[in-house]
Amino acid sequence: MNRSFSPNLVRPNQPLRKPSSSPVAAFTASPPRHLSISRGTPVRPASAHFSTVVFVSTFWCRLIYECSLTGNFRCTRCKKMPYCSVVCQTEDWKAHRHVCKSVDHNDSSSSQRVYLKDLHTNKINKGGDFQACVVEFYSPGRFFLVAQNPEMLKALQSIAKELQKAYSSPSVMTYVPCVGEVCAVQFSCDLNWYRGLVQTLTEDQKMAYILYIDFGNEENVPVDRIRPLAANIQPFCPCAMECRIAGVVPVVSKWSGESCIATSQLIVGKTVTVRLVETQEDGRIHAVDILLSMGKRLSTFLIEHGYAQEEMVIAPTEQDINALVSASLANFRRLSLGKDDNTWAEPPEPLTQAVGDKLSVVITHFQSPDEFIVQKVENAGVIQDLQLKLREHCSQVAAPHNFRPAPGTVCCAQFSEDKQWYRAKVMAYSSEERVCVGYLDFGNSEEVDLGHLRRISTSLLALPMQAMPCGLAGVRPVAERWSEDCLVALQRRVSNRILRIEIQGAHEGKALVAMIDEASDPQANVAELLISAGYAAPAPAPVPQADETTTSAEPNVSPPVTEPLVWSSIELPCDGQTVALLASVVENPGDFYCQIANPADHQQLINLGAELKQHCEADTLPFVPKVGQPCCTIFPGDGAWYRAMVKGLCEDKVAVNFVDYGYSMTVEKGNLRSITPQLLTLPFQAVHCWLTGVEPQGSEWSSEALLWFQTQVEAKQLSARVLSVTEQGYGVELESRGQNVAAALISEHLAKVPGEAAKETQTETLSGNKQESVKKNEHHQLQTDASSKEITERQTAAPAEVPSFPVDWKTVELPLNEPFQPYVAAVISPSLFYLLCPTQADQQKLQQVMMELHTYCSNNQATLSSVVKSRPAPGAACCAQFSDNNWYRAVVLEVGENDMSVIYADYGNSEKVPFSRILPVPMHLLQLPFQITRCTLAGKEHFPPEWPKKIQQMFQTTLLGDVIATVHSFDGSANVLHVTPTEKGGELTTMILDALHSHTKNKPCPAASQKTDKADSSTSVSTTATPDCPEPKEALETQKEQESNPQTSGCCCLSLKTKVRAHLTALQSFFFPKIL
Repeated sequence: MNRSFSPNLVRPNQPLRKPSSSPVAAFTASPPRHLSISRGTPVRPASAHFSTVVFVSTFWCRLIYECSLTGNFRCTRCKKMPYCSVVCQTEDWKAHRHVCKSVDHNDSSSSQRVYLKDLHTNKINKGGDFQACVVEFYSPGRFFLVAQNPEMLKALQSIAKELQKAYSSPSVMTYVPCVGEVCAVQFSCDLNWYRGLVQTLTEDQKMAYILYIDFGNEENVPVDRIRPLAANIQPFCPCAMECRIAGVVPVVSKWSGESCIATSQLIVGKTVTVRLVETQEDGRIHAVDILLSMGKRLSTFLIEHGYAQEEMVIAPTEQDINALVSASLANFRRLSLGKDDNTWAEPPEPLTQAVGDKLSVVITHFQSPDEFIVQKVENAGVIQDLQLKLREHCSQVAAPHNFRPAPGTVCCAQFSEDKQWYRAKVMAYSSEERVCVGYLDFGNSEEVDLGHLRRISTSLLALPMQAMPCGLAGVRPVAERWSEDCLVALQRRVSNRILRIEIQGAHEGKALVAMIDEASDPQANVAELLISAGYAAPAPAPVPQADETTTSAEPNVSPPVTEPLVWSSIELPCDGQTVALLASVVENPGDFYCQIANPADHQQLINLGAELKQHCEADTLPFVPKVGQPCCTIFPGDGAWYRAMVKGLCEDKVAVNFVDYGYSMTVEKGNLRSITPQLLTLPFQAVHCWLTGVEPQGSEWSSEALLWFQTQVEAKQLSARVLSVTEQGYGVELESRGQNVAAALISEHLAKVPGEAAKETQTETLSGNKQESVKKNEHHQLQTDASSKEITERQTAAPAEVPSFPVDWKTVELPLNEPFQPYVAAVISPSLFYLLCPTQADQQKLQQVMMELHTYCSNNQATLSSVVKSRPAPGAACCAQFSDNNWYRAVVLEVGENDMSVIYADYGNSEKVPFSRILPVPMHLLQLPFQITRCTLAGKEHFPPEWPKKIQQMFQTTLLGDVIATVHSFDGSANVLHVTPTEKGGELTTMILDALHSHTKNKPCPAASQKTDKADSSTSVSTTATPDCPEPKEALETQKEQESNPQTSGCCCLSLKTKVRAHLTALQSFFFPKIL
């Protein structure tokens, strides 16, 4: 169907759910702002044996005539008498004790006070990027920002609600806070309560200088408007992060007024991308850098304009390092007596690779071109299996009270971002209760509480470490170190992509690699890109070390005598009886694959998976694939082995068809193994089929027909009867839920009955078409991890939810016969358009879905987005990453060559996004209906399969004008609407059909002879191709051409994950009917 979609027809409405950075938006209260207060940086607390310390004004020690020093400390009891030291305080105590009285009238215990150390710490990882709004700015060396995420919004709302509730009644007692205490403070402008940090206290203890820790602004507040923080207030981390620009210092002693003005104009009040470089001063101060809209880092901007200079980085000396190690050991030993030190759990062996090895990898942790961590794509399934085992293990192991693992040992650690469990090595003890751990399989590290560690089992240490430390070979920085611009550009280039590396050497425990970005056109060498961009200079080639290479002469062993390979395919009964089928791959009604719904065969297929794994892991001999021969192949995404048939060869790639499922893809030659006769005993389970008695209304199947057919057969138990048999497969009559599928297609005007001549030669025609379809299927789909998870799930005996690109997502049913003015979100044609629902969704439920969606996409983007090569069909639901880098539920509108148009299903706006920003969506995230609803114009039975562009434009213009709509019915998939223009009057359906009739009369259809010629030409192409000996290069070029053209690819752009998800769901419902 010829779709015409214009983004200009959709009204802009960005799906931004940004938390407010001030109380006015979040809680309808006025935001704290500055009064007439000096912008000077307040004096910070100093460490001493006193609980209250530095204040701004100068006071002298009580024993001034004896010591003549400044009294920077106070008596901890009365908070009044100043002293310079403990010595002077002790000497004066004999006289002072008679007048010293506690001023804590309503707080008998200092343990009830709340300090910053009692609040939760911020969980943003070092080196990670996040979106934030700069809410308060003093200078590039001190400003405050609020992270823009749903969790922070929820925390702000919760704090505000609890504070107003807790302090709604006035207090009759005076409370004198301590410096450094976090209190409830009544803001002077709106008299609402906020969390405030007491920074200084005047000598008479009547005024305090307060920092509002959730917003970043400061003011002087009378003590009578300060209360102790109630115990029921959750100890959320300060919502406003105090920051400074990392890596730069002012040119003179302090930041100039000009630099402050220039910087504030760039970032204040704006949402920016922030990178956390370092956390300092016990987690209070964050050294960050900000990506400006001009593409530069703020630190670079300050240096280029002469406002700042680079901060001198002093490398730690050996003495400093020894002191840190000693401190870590001291923190560990201090409470280790009688505890389990975990000394038996040593780190597993690293992965072993040889110089010259070529691998497909994804980068899991990036620091610089010299330091990054990769995982092998082929091990994705193994890692996923490990994570499931870790989750199960840790859910069964209680938090041990006597577990204190020694540095260098391995345990399970709960990652702060996703709360999942991972294998981790204890690196150091930063304090008695917090440890720094490094994640063995991903390469990143963080600091966690001891309570987030668990003992590990021996079986979980069997798998080698999956993180491979690497460095880019052949390049070095132009200056002393890599520039920030280089790091930003390279991280953007390599993140969330499958990369090809070749190991060229080793240095300091890292593999030196050449890196190729195969997704670019032409393929790009990353080192050459850095050099050409001026970010790097050529470096000498690495010299292989003695232990780097494992190449040796192949043993001179005679090849074993092998048995001839004999295989068979499962057959459908041809005697007229019906058989139960489950669809595994659905291209269109004329091309799909099925499996017989037989529990015994399904169990044999599961057992076969274990035998394939054992055989292929033991078989290390090189394998030379031949076209038309069976083999074993590994999925690049899950590391599992399957039976396949070689269909084509092209350099180091092989086109294969997975004979038990019907899927086709290209794989690396190194991912193939020979197969034994024993592994061919079970007949191939996939059966190629086509629906008899129908043909497309046009030259090819329309999108509406594909969508309808998919919803009828995917994830459904089908009843089939064979009507014709050829070498290519079976022509079948299908029933789904008691309905004849072919008859329903025709009644829905999505297909037509073949002519009498076509009926007489039906078998011959279908045979020819099948040859062409099989060739398409053999070389068309280049897919990896998009299907790996689903096929892995087939090997388990319990059903599990599988993310996919479903086209049959639930849409809201609008009320019948109630006129309303539609708000149009997107227009495809009169047969399909989307409206925004007139009723608002439950915002609490929507917020919950957004949070779950964020967690799912953050956890799976690296393993799914970079390897999914298939394209979801128009109308399919998905997860899409908006230009604000947040993830939202979306529906595909149009598929292009390198990107696709999507509509954000809960907001109604649309944009084009690259394929790398599209992920399949789990079904549980679709339970809450979208805010857009699927609609069609009444009179669908009279609509053509393809709409003239002029008619579409007329429909779009009218629908976006002033119209009144009424829901006539709901056809199970979409709301059927009667639409009436208010100015012209009359039904829009009538206007469309009249215009269509005039268009047809003025522009008649092509002559029958032209269609015959086209059909003959198509047949000749199909029959001249040799199915058993395909031309590999031509086949792969044809595949690329079809993928790049959505009009010609048709069903080929349907997502493999959609097909697998539907097939897996049907398998589970058939073989495990009691499991829900």
